[in-house]
Amino acid sequence: MTKILFITVGGSHPPVVTSINTLQPDRIIFICSDDTDTSRGSKSQIIGQDKPCEVRNKDGSIERFPNIPTMLGLGERFKEDRDLVLIRDPDDLSECYRKISDCVLNIKKDIINAEIMADYTGSTKTMSVGLAMVAMDYQISMYVTSTSRKNLIRVEEGELTEKASTTPVVVERIIKQLIPIFLKEYNYQAAISQLKHPLQSMELQPDLKRHIRDLHTYCNAFDAWDRFDHRTAWARLQPYMKQPNIQLYGLFLKKVIASRGQLDIGFDTSDGVSGHGYEVVEDLLLNADRRASQQRYDDAVGRLYRAIELLEQIRLFKNYGILTGDVDVLKLPESLQDEYEKMRSSRNHKIMISLFQSYELLSKLGEDPLGKLFVLHRGEIQNSLEVRNNSLLAHGFEPVNESRYRAFYNVIGSFIQEGIRSVIPSKSKSSAMQFPQSL
Repeated sequence: MTKILFITVGGSHPPVVTSINTLQPDRIIFICSDDTDTSRGSKSQIIGQDKPCEVRNKDGSIERFPNIPTMLGLGERFKEDRDLVLIRDPDDLSECYRKISDCVLNIKKDIINAEIMADYTGSTKTMSVGLAMVAMDYQISMYVTSTSRKNLIRVEEGELTEKASTTPVVVERIIKQLIPIFLKEYNYQAAISQLKHPLQSMELQPDLKRHIRDLHTYCNAFDAWDRFDHRTAWARLQPYMKQPNIQLYGLFLKKVIASRGQLDIGFDTSDGVSGHGYEVVEDLLLNADRRASQQRYDDAVGRLYRAIELLEQIRLFKNYGILTGDVDVLKLPESLQDEYEKMRSSRNHKIMISLFQSYELLSKLGEDPLGKLFVLHRGEIQNSLEVRNNSLLAHGFEPVNESRYRAFYNVIGSFIQEGIRSVIPSKSKSSAMQFPQSL
C-alpha cells in the first residue's frame, strides 16, 4: 500500500522533517504558500535554491540548510509539478480547501487503496485548518508535530509527531450535524452509512458505542418499515419498546402487522395487535407523504393508488368475506349473483374485479358507508386517477409534478382518510403517526 503524506509547510523546516522521518511516507505532498518571488512564501522551503532553510539558534546565529526534498534525499521521489500544492492566498480558506481536496481526489482516483495521511503543523492557521477540514471530510488520518509548549509562536526542538485524535470530532459531526439532516429527509440509508463508519473503523468508549449502535438500529428499523418489511422493522424496534419515544411507533407497527395479515396469506402476524383493521392503509398514506416530501411524486401517486385499492379490498373481505381476486358469488346477495357470474374468466375460472368494480360492488351491498361515499365522489375519483394512469409507473409517460400530485392527493388522499373514518367504530382512534424526523 502506497503511503502518501500531505503536509503544510511554514517558515520552519524541523517539524516537517521530523514528521516525514517519523511517518516514512512513500510520497509527500507539500502544501505551501505561493509568491512570484521564490525567496518568499513557504514554497522556498521546498524548491528554493542554495540554502533557503534556516534555523535561528539561541545565541542569535543562523544555520542554513538546503531545501527539504534535498535535505531528505528524496531525489526522483519528489516531482515539483505533481507533489507541490501552491496556495496563492494562504489566508483564503476556500482556496486552501479546494486545492487540497482536488489533490486528494486525484490521488484517490489514480492510486487505489492509497494510505493517505495529513500533518497540519506548519504554515498559516488557515492552511492548517484547510488541510484538517479535508482530512475530516475524506476520512484521512491526521498527525500533528509538537512538543511540550513553551514557545507559543512555533514548535521548537524536541518535537514529536503524534496521531491526532479525531474520533470525538467525527462522531459529534455525524450525530449532531449529519444524522438530523438525513432524518428530516427520511433518508435512512444515508444515515445508516454514516453511522457504520465510526462503528467499523474507530475505537469508541462503551457508552458512545452503545449510543451509536442504538441510532443505527433505529434507522435500520425505520428503513425496513419504509420498504414495507414490517417483520424486520418490528424485530429491530422490539428491544426498545420500553422507551417512550419508540413505544408509540412500535404499537402502531403491531397494528399494521395485524391489519396486513387480513389479506396477506402466509404473513406472520404473531406479534400483531388488533386495531380498527385499516392500519396498513394508513401506513401506505404515510409512506406516500414521505415520498412526496422527497419530491418523488410518481412514487407517491403509486402508493396512493395502492392505498385506495387496499381500502376497498380490506372492506370487502373484512365485512363480507369477499376477495377481489377471486369473488365467491355465494357470498353475494342473490340478486347480484348472476351479474357477477358472467364475469368469470374462461382462462382461470375466477371472478376478478377491478378497483372501480370493487367500489361499485360496495355501493350495491346495502348501506355500506364506504360504498355510499364512493358514489358521492365517483366522478372526481375517476378524473383524478388519470394522473396515475398517464404516469410512467402505470401506463403512460407523463411525469407527475408537484401540482399534479397535490391535486391528486386532495381527491384520492382525502377520500381514503374520510373512507377510513366512515368504516371504523366511532370509539376507535387512529394510532397512525409519521416517522420521526429526529431521534
